[in-house]
Amino acid sequence: MNTLQRYLEVIVDPAWDDFHVNCSSARLAFVACVAIYHSVDRFAEEDGKKPGHYRKLWGKESMEFRPVDIIAHHFKHVLSDDERNKGNRPGITIGWALGFNETGETMDLRNLYFVIRDAVRFVHRKAGTEHPALPDPRKKAARNSGERQSKAR
Repeated sequence: MNTLQRYLEVIVDPAWDDFHVNCSSARLAFVACVAIYHSVDRFAEEDGKKPGHYRKLWGKESMEFRPVDIIAHHFKHVLSDDERNKGNRPGITIGWALGFNETGETMDLRNLYFVIRDAVRFVHRKAGTEHPALPDPRKKAARNSGERQSKAR
């Protein structure tokens, strides 16, 4: 299970599948976020770089991966670094935006469902694979665009 592809197959995909079936479970949301986040470890191992390098890079590349990282660390450490180090940034904390309340006891998972789903797609793109039940909509759009262009000729 040292390759990203195998990790996705054995850990991430079942975590997503479980959450997809029971999307009101904060526990399953957390497990899915932790599993997705740790994809960076497998990717970094294959590439010979530090996971922190890819954590930052993937967080910039994917607006879905970054919140998954924050949530994984929120549950593990009570607050993520982003929540602890607000600095002078205006606005509400990411935890609140994702549905946590002040005490961390209540969590609205409605928006998080889509964040997790798209983060699964993102890490699959990094592996060059697809989740069997989550085809990448970008490929379908590209395929449809190509079909329209060939019909126009």
